Amino acid sequence: MCRDNTGRNIPGRERLAMFRVWKPEGLEFFAAQMTPEQRSERRMYMRKTLLPYPRYENLSNDELDSMRLQTLDNGILLEQADGTEIFLKNPDVTERERQFRRMRAMMLFEFMETTAADFRWDKYRGDIAGAKDLINRYIVRYPQFKARGMGLYIYSAAKGSGKTMLACCLLNEIAKRHAGSVKFTNILDFLEMTKKGFKGDEADIQAVRRAGLLVLDDIGVQLDREWINTVLYQLINERYINSLPTIYTSNIPPEELRLDDRITDRIESTTYAVRLPDEPIRRNERQQEKRRILEEIENAPQEAPPSGGAETGRRQQDTAAQAEGKGEA
Repeated sequence: MCRDNTGRNIPGRERLAMFRVWKPEGLEFFAAQMTPEQRSERRMYMRKTLLPYPRYENLSNDELDSMRLQTLDNGILLEQADGTEIFLKNPDVTERERQFRRMRAMMLFEFMETTAADFRWDKYRGDIAGAKDLINRYIVRYPQFKARGMGLYIYSAAKGSGKTMLACCLLNEIAKRHAGSVKFTNILDFLEMTKKGFKGDEADIQAVRRAGLLVLDDIGVQLDREWINTVLYQLINERYINSLPTIYTSNIPPEELRLDDRITDRIESTTYAVRLPDEPIRRNERQQEKRRILEEIENAPQEAPPSGGAETGRRQQDTAAQAEGKGEA
């Protein structure tokens, strides 16, 4: 419990968000003194509530502490640090917004338009019933999974088994159905972004950390170094604390990841494992395409020989040889 200026008890996260955190230099109107735990709970609730509104997705803790909000049936009433009130209508996801969010998601170009209907489960020879059922449930009941901060861990030992494509299909499908920020990043790309001396915008890193839904591709391929464990722990722990779902892809089962125990514990506790068959689908498709091209070439009509036929060609070669002999003499 916390107390407002009149001494009333304030229960629950939603109730906490209706009051700004009291500061000596801040507004005292609807301000309340809160414990560190209450401030943390309040920030987590406010970040999740404001996720559908990109303008407010990267607010600092100080900015959140100076605001207050109230959830209404048709939107949110947000009071900013200076006392200005803004009504944020419940967002409808338009096609234009979907396209914009996909472009901002840093997704691989080849998968930018793929959705759940594009994933070919029939290409696998192994058992995929359990994986397919879990994926479908995650799409249909995403709001419930999201409310609990639960993501997925998609893995297969085979390269090109469809892990990345499936994760992108999920990201696009959820972005199509629900408002909120989505992001895709390969683990090595993210580590490169966080290196000292990186010239990119710090906002890019924060956007990954605070994305409503994040795909972290190829976890497990990184080198086993202390600084890498530190960077990954900061990312995964921040999302863990704020109950933000993450979809991981890997060629290693979660229990075999060679990472800090704190990282693997958070991954295992906030994901459901999706095992894809160890089949190189991409290589098989390329082999089929190569065979198809070869068959087309072999079955194509043969081109007619040059005018004059083979005899004319031999006479031209003989004439050229005689001329060359005379030149040498």
